[in-house]
Amino acid sequence: MLAVFGYLFIIFEVRSFELPACNRSEYLEPSLMSCQACPTNVSMVASIDGFSCTCEEHSVPAGISRCRPCNATEVISVDGSTCVPRKCQNNSGRVVCRKCPNDYISVTQNFDGSATKEVLCVKCARGFKAQNNLCVRCEGCACARGDTAVGGACVPKRFLSDRPKQDDSRIHPAALQDVVKHEYRCINGDVLACRLLAGECVRNFYLAELAGPCRLWIQPKITAPKGLPKLLIDPTSNDFKPGEFIIRKGKNSLLLVVAVYTSDGGFKVIESPNERLYQCSLPLYIQIGTDFMLDCDMNITKWSQIDQNSTFAPYLNMDGVLKPLPVAVRTPSDQYIQRGSWSSTYFRRYFLVHNFLLTSSNATGTVYLREMLVRLRIERDKHQSGSLRLFVSVEVRYASKSPLAQSVTTTLSVQHEMPSAGIFRGLEIWGGVLGTLLSLYAIVQWRGEMRRGGLHFSFVPLMAGSVSDALYFAAWFSTLHALAAEAGTLGMTLPLSKAEERVIRAFVYSAVSLKALKIAWVNWKQCRCDIFFLDWSEYNTPLKDGNIQTNDGSWRLATLAREWSRLQTKRRAPPGYTITLALLSLQIMSPWQGYLPQSKGYRWAVASIAWISSYVLLLGVRWALNRVAGAPYAVLPRVCRATDLSLLVFQEEYYAHYVHGRNEDTKDLRLMAGPLAMCRVVMAPQLRIVYQQLSTPGIDDLGNIDARRVVLTRLLAAFFERALDGLNWVASERTVAERLLDVEDNAERLLDVELSEREAGTTRMLHVRTVAERLLDVEVSEREAGTTSVLLYDPEDTAPSCMGVTWWGEEWSLGTFDTMLFGCIMLATDDPLLAAFVTIVVWQIIKQIRQWFGNRNQRIKTNVDETLYNK
Repeated sequence: MLAVFGYLFIIFEVRSFELPACNRSEYLEPSLMSCQACPTNVSMVASIDGFSCTCEEHSVPAGISRCRPCNATEVISVDGSTCVPRKCQNNSGRVVCRKCPNDYISVTQNFDGSATKEVLCVKCARGFKAQNNLCVRCEGCACARGDTAVGGACVPKRFLSDRPKQDDSRIHPAALQDVVKHEYRCINGDVLACRLLAGECVRNFYLAELAGPCRLWIQPKITAPKGLPKLLIDPTSNDFKPGEFIIRKGKNSLLLVVAVYTSDGGFKVIESPNERLYQCSLPLYIQIGTDFMLDCDMNITKWSQIDQNSTFAPYLNMDGVLKPLPVAVRTPSDQYIQRGSWSSTYFRRYFLVHNFLLTSSNATGTVYLREMLVRLRIERDKHQSGSLRLFVSVEVRYASKSPLAQSVTTTLSVQHEMPSAGIFRGLEIWGGVLGTLLSLYAIVQWRGEMRRGGLHFSFVPLMAGSVSDALYFAAWFSTLHALAAEAGTLGMTLPLSKAEERVIRAFVYSAVSLKALKIAWVNWKQCRCDIFFLDWSEYNTPLKDGNIQTNDGSWRLATLAREWSRLQTKRRAPPGYTITLALLSLQIMSPWQGYLPQSKGYRWAVASIAWISSYVLLLGVRWALNRVAGAPYAVLPRVCRATDLSLLVFQEEYYAHYVHGRNEDTKDLRLMAGPLAMCRVVMAPQLRIVYQQLSTPGIDDLGNIDARRVVLTRLLAAFFERALDGLNWVASERTVAERLLDVEDNAERLLDVELSEREAGTTRMLHVRTVAERLLDVEVSEREAGTTSVLLYDPEDTAPSCMGVTWWGEEWSLGTFDTMLFGCIMLATDDPLLAAFVTIVVWQIIKQIRQWFGNRNQRIKTNVDETLYNK
């Protein structure tokens, strides 16, 4: 029938056939291709092949297709035909049967093959030992008179007496017997014994005790046997130190292989990662500059079967030539092996798992390989240009397994120590230059703040902003220079060293923190500035009727207030567009970034390139659109003229910005067109005194705060009417330094007339700022002496100077803060999407806070709510 099925398979090209699955009490009948039940109640089960029935365990045949089980006091004879009783006795109702001693075997048949009446215990003859219930020849069981049995072998007593005695109890006596046996045989030329002894030395952590398994390697008076394996790397065998190699230009990967010294004395080299024993082991391909770590969970039983008491040695495959690598070993106590008794510090072997007998008891302890760490240190070769000197070492750390644990975790990790890319030198140069220039600029800015009546504390945020810029851009320029130098020198780009990565992170994090202080100061100062809406329609009205918020003019005040509120957080380059353009740039550059090493410093530098390029491009586009369609701030002067209101904003106590809104077309006021209608005010001492008295909170003889405010507003209106009447003013331009640095020289304190509380003087000084002043935004020119309140304006400049006290005028601080924040998150997470998300969220939070506090300040200072018109 089976032949018929075979022919059918051939004829019909049957490629697979699944046999029925039978249980333990069934067998497969090939003719029926089905499971048939074995005879019941006869102690028969399916055979091993599954095609018939046989007697189950501890049963003997009792006829055709019948079996009889032996009872608990019987054993099956050797030929399996009968049950032989054991010698047992009943002790208090409990049956106890005799068990043969260790040196005896149990006999169930006579010499003629018949079964014995009961099980007999027979001792093995001299020279034999009991093994698997058989007497086998034993070498150490019949030793000569001058020998003694040690570990199953005959060892001369003189050898034992000359050998050092064990000083401590780190090795179990039973294990020490095997060590002595292998040592004696190795000395006498047994190469296999030498290899087994080397394995014992490695698994005992290169024990430095003279009576231990490493005696033949560490005792200087003993001549090393011919077949004694090398457990150390000889420094004199290489052109360089052990683990030191030369990497040719363009080589960016390494192959670490492993040599296996098996427990039976064999040897093999595993070079392919596909053939390694388990995942977290050698062989291993290493990409130069790429660190990684891998954890593996291993069943200790399976691992012991893989290991089989073997030892391993790592090698580096250098163009087909295997170079040994030094191994550093750390014991379960987390201590490195003491190497004082060894002739070298370069070990070359390690093991995976070792089961040993505890010296305190006969229990078994287990030590396993907990972590393997491959360290690579790269240096630039001073003798061969364009080459690298590589130092490779392997560190193995062991741990003790808990008796209750069935699985253990082992770790494979690779760490690189990269050479310096020149970041530190670049930071010294760029940091020194930028730090000096920007610090001087901060001092000049602070001088201007003080001339304008600012706080002494302003030195801290101004200096913090300058130092922040110096730190960030010094780190960025240095990293870009190192990236360009690395790409063109070695044929490959090495990652930055860990020290350089830490320094870059420190610079960037510090820059963000300092810039955040500057941003907080800028917003705080902008939300405290004094704001005045000068209503020309109510000028010279009686004091008792004075209230700048009349029902008829409320819509005009609300319109101007709403427009000024809208401009508070206006940006030259909104971060939302910058983020979108930067992410698109990074996506376009992603193929090129694939060639960069796994270095967060380099990726941060590239991301900063994308961000800054997007920001500059967006600024250029917005500038072109403003030239064609008009700038967002152009609506402010038109609103002032339409509402017949002037806007006065105090940046500092002595320094204000004015936008003229009086729309009478008289002969005297025609000169207010163009830049003359938007000027800056440097207040004279008399006007400062009056302004301070009327702007100080409190209730005086005027009766209420609103009345004080009305008087101050009318005083300022009178001041500008007399200053802008076109009768007496002198024009002078500011220098380049004054414009860029935005400070006022001593000449800005010139005073020409005295002002009282009731009316302004008859003359003022109008100065046209020079090219230097417009560039540096400072006043440094010496002008005529006197007691004059100075009015400054820029020719051919349509931007109101008051935009300097909004986000529009702080674009550099805000733009660099966005750049630094994006780079900081990018450096910390290496995720551009997360960096973009955090940047835009922080921008929106700051914007909402700034708007709320700005509107609150406007309501307090002007008593005008911008939502009044909507109501």
